[in-house]
Amino acid sequence: MKLKLLAGAAMAAVFAASGAAAQEGWYGAVDLGYHWPDEFEMTSSNNAANGAPYVWDFSQEEDWAGFARLGYQLNDHWRVELELGYRGGDIETVRGGSNQAVVGLCTPGVTRTTAAPVCGSPDGDVTSWTVMGNVLYDFAPNSVINPYLGAGLGINHVSVDVTGQFSNVPGVVTAANAQQNLVVDDDDTAFAYQLIAGLAWRATDQLRVDLTYRYLAGSDVDFTTVNTLAGGLQPGVFSGEYRDQTVSLGLRYIFAAPEPPPPPPPPP
Repeated sequence: MKLKLLAGAAMAAVFAASGAAAQEGWYGAVDLGYHWPDEFEMTSSNNAANGAPYVWDFSQEEDWAGFARLGYQLNDHWRVELELGYRGGDIETVRGGSNQAVVGLCTPGVTRTTAAPVCGSPDGDVTSWTVMGNVLYDFAPNSVINPYLGAGLGINHVSVDVTGQFSNVPGVVTAANAQQNLVVDDDDTAFAYQLIAGLAWRATDQLRVDLTYRYLAGSDVDFTTVNTLAGGLQPGVFSGEYRDQTVSLGLRYIFAAPEPPPPPPPPP
């Protein structure tokens, strides 16, 4: 009988410990990671010489990303966050398909001739700042390893600062039209959403290490262009959707003190 009572008390203690609630309250977090933007496909408002719009992919180099988060643990499984994110990177190429009247942009300031019409990559970068409201679900909040899923809605402020020479000018290349540099120096803000998946490691009662994947997309952003040569090609306004993927490692500190351990079971 005593053995049965002791076994029952031990089992009660185990279930009480495993059923401890998550620490409800505020937390703060910072994340650093790596992002790889999708090709930024943009379409011009004006038509090219072939009667169709310019459709170019603004390809951005992979680069680092950073995030700052302020969140609140609502209960064992649900939490909400306000997140500020940064993504940047240099422009790698600006080009379209072979069906384009002008294939793309190349290095500005390079003097080209009919015999040597080719030049390198354009100069510039693309920067994204996001403000997102996230909702996340923790699958195992009281375990050492806790997988989680989430989604966020907010805004994406994208800045494009690119200067490039038209890679090919329709017609004969002459000294007058050999250098036509297109400048894209504009920014726009649009609706954005993101999907989130990750794993959290319980380092201490109040510290978590988050490994997080984010997929970012949203509505189109618009950028005005200017040709530095008066009377040159004028694509007008480029429009397209910014999409990006990020993997980051972060530290999350829970401000609320951990709950005290449950009292020991009464003696049998």
